[in-house]
Amino acid sequence: MSDNRIPVTIVTGFLGAGKTTLLNHLNERNQGKRFAIIENEFGEIDIDSELVVGVDDGIFELSNGCICCELNDELIEVLQKLLNSKHNIDHLIIETTGMAEPDGVAQAFIADPEVQQYFRLDGTVCLADANHIEDMLSEREEARRQVTFADHIIINKKSDVEAKYLEDIRKQLKQMNHLASIEETDYAKVGEQVLSLNAYETETVEERLAKAAEIHDHHHHDHVCGEHCDHHHDHEHHHHHSDVVSHSFVIDEPFDLLKFRHWINVLLMIQGEKIYRMKGILNFMYKDEKMIFQSVRNMHAFQAGEPWGTDKRQSKLVFIGPGLDKAMLEKALRSCLHSESYFA
Repeated sequence: MSDNRIPVTIVTGFLGAGKTTLLNHLNERNQGKRFAIIENEFGEIDIDSELVVGVDDGIFELSNGCICCELNDELIEVLQKLLNSKHNIDHLIIETTGMAEPDGVAQAFIADPEVQQYFRLDGTVCLADANHIEDMLSEREEARRQVTFADHIIINKKSDVEAKYLEDIRKQLKQMNHLASIEETDYAKVGEQVLSLNAYETETVEERLAKAAEIHDHHHHDHVCGEHCDHHHDHEHHHHHSDVVSHSFVIDEPFDLLKFRHWINVLLMIQGEKIYRMKGILNFMYKDEKMIFQSVRNMHAFQAGEPWGTDKRQSKLVFIGPGLDKAMLEKALRSCLHSESYFA
């Protein structure tokens, strides 16, 4: 069954990273695609009046076929304006300010059922200036949140730095966010995948989590078993930047759905600001299908995936955030296992 909802790409990154250059490049490469661009930095970007061919309730129609609108109202109101306008839209791009944290924007597309009727979040793209990203990650929490929330990271201006330094940056970014794909560019000339990340589709989530689990299997694996399990891999991964940590868990025993839901609600209520990102494929007792779990700020969502079939029933979860306590997470995950696991 085809999905006719409008795909949405969130573009983030600090000022000077190349966001506007990226948008120009996407416009040039996709001449037949009708973009809508929500821009909340109009005060700092001069729109050439010669490019504007019409204005409709705050929506700027440009000569290249794109439309832009200023995010000076609530996001939901702007989306409603777009839907009610005379314009047909193939793809919506939301360019955040350099200081903005993308999870706040993404929340509407993940947690609001009315928005989900018309829009589908395809993914979040983060541009990183190869010259300055290391300093930004060391100094600014906003930069760390942008990197850890991204589904695709673009290291821009790659030719400005030495190859060895570029490789080090790539490794550091991968350490901070195992779930993101990474590419290196000059002048934000990106590949086709930027507009087709499908980051919230079941297949993509499974693929990314499987890769994250492989990385932790190889280096920093946190394996949680039932009471009768006699092996436990107790390694933790720290990053070079501040106290952001990434924990990946592979769990063989089935979860209890009610216990897990209750724990997540309490966890996000108490530590929601400390958890930048959570994703998981979950194995619940008495459930024949995989359950995809994702969180954005203090909101979370479950989505039914494919049946387990012949696949090994095994949960995989990734937690990313500053100063996350691995032992606390492990203890909590154990408490959510189905009770019969302990007394079989």
